Amino acid sequence: MLIDRAFHRRRALWGAGVCLSCVAAGASAQDFDPRTRIEDRARPEFASPPITIGAFELVPQVEAGVEYVDNLFASDLLDVDDVIISVKPSVSVTDRRPDREIRLNLATGYQTFLDGNADDRFQLLASTRLRFGLGTSTRPFAGAEVRLNDSSQSQVTVGGNINQPLRAFTYGANAGVAQDIGSFTLEGEGRVARNQYDGEYIFRDQVFDVGFRDNTLYQGRGRVSYSTRPDQRLYVEGRYGRFEYDGTLPAAALTLPAVFAADRSGDNLAVVGGIQFQATELLSFDGNVGFSRLTYDDPSQPAIEAVSFEANAYYSPTRLTRFQLQARRSVDETINPLFSNLLSTGVALRGEHELRRNLILRSDLEYVEFSAGDLGNIGDEFRAVIGAIYYVSPRVSLNFRGEAFRRQGLSEGNQKRAMVSAAYTF
Repeated sequence: MLIDRAFHRRRALWGAGVCLSCVAAGASAQDFDPRTRIEDRARPEFASPPITIGAFELVPQVEAGVEYVDNLFASDLLDVDDVIISVKPSVSVTDRRPDREIRLNLATGYQTFLDGNADDRFQLLASTRLRFGLGTSTRPFAGAEVRLNDSSQSQVTVGGNINQPLRAFTYGANAGVAQDIGSFTLEGEGRVARNQYDGEYIFRDQVFDVGFRDNTLYQGRGRVSYSTRPDQRLYVEGRYGRFEYDGTLPAAALTLPAVFAADRSGDNLAVVGGIQFQATELLSFDGNVGFSRLTYDDPSQPAIEAVSFEANAYYSPTRLTRFQLQARRSVDETINPLFSNLLSTGVALRGEHELRRNLILRSDLEYVEFSAGDLGNIGDEFRAVIGAIYYVSPRVSLNFRGEAFRRQGLSEGNQKRAMVSAAYTF
C-alpha cells in the first residue's frame, strides 16, 4: 500500500487508542445491540458444539481457499497476476467462568502462489486475553499476541517497488486494571510491541533491505469514564507512546533522499474525549475527538500535531439488516521511507443483511485521503468489498469475497481480488 498503517491497526487490536468501553444496553435492547455484527450474533442451529475439557471449550477448525489477484502488488510499476492457494488450521480455547474470561487463539496458515510471482508464505497468529474479577469493582486484565505474515499487515511501495510481499513479524504484551468508584471507572494499561520486517525495496533501481523498519513500541494509557445511565458512557483518555527504531539506512552510500537516513525514533502524545450511547433499540452512536502530537529525536524530522476524531453510527432498520457509517481522522506514525508521519482522513460505510438464516451478505465502501507534512496531499485510496457467508451445516461454511482497490497520488495502482473458501469445524 501507499503507507503502512500497521501501528494504527495494532493499536486497535491491543485495546489502546480510542477503543470504546463495553456497556450494557437498556432494558428494551437486552437481546439486541445494533453494534454487534450480524455474523457474530448467536445462531444455535448452525453452531457446532465445542469440545469440552473441564472448564474449557475448544473449537478446532480448518479453512482452505483459492484467490485470484489481478495485480499482486497493487502497483502500476509491477503489474502481475497470480492465483493463491491457502490452508489455515486454527483452534480457539475459552474459559468463561462467572468471575473470569480466558481466551486463547492459535491460527496458522500456508499460502502458495501458483504462477510463482511471490514466494510461498507461512502465517501465524497467536493471541491470549485474560480478564479477572468480572462482576466486581476491580478487574485486572492482560494479553499477548504474535503475528507472522498476517494478511492485515499492509505493504508499502513508496513510489518505487517491492519484489516480494513484505514479511512482517510482530509480538507483544499488555496488562492493566479497571477500577469502579461509584458511577466512575478508572482504567490504566501498559503495553510493549516489537515489529520486525523482512524483504527488499526497489527505489531508483537500487535494491535494499527493509530491516531499517524494525522498531519497538512502548505505550501507556489512562482513562476515566462516567456512566450517566446504563446505556450511556462519557470518557476522557490520555496516552503516551515511545517508538524506537533499530537503525537507519546509509542514504549517502545509496544516493537516496536524506529522509531515508533519518532517525524515526520519537514520542506520541494524545488526549481524547468521547461518548457512547444507544438512542433507540435499533440506533447506537459512539464518537470521540482529541488532540495528537508526534515528535522525533532527529531535529530534521518535523513534529506534527492535529485534531483527531472518530465517529460511528450503527443502524438496524430491521433485525436482519445492519449499517455502520464511520468518519475518522488520525495522526499516525508511519514506517514509509519517504515521510515520517501521515494525517489520514476517511469515511466508510458497511452493510450486512441476513437474507436467510444461513446466508449473510456483506458490503464495504471505504475512502481515505493522506497528507504528509510539507508535501500536503500525497494521495488517496478507495476500496469496495462484497461478500457472503453461507452456513451449509453446523460444521461447514462457505465464504465468498470480491474486492476492488484503487490508489492515486504519489504511488498509483489498481487491484481486484476474488476469493472462495470453505471451513470445517471439528
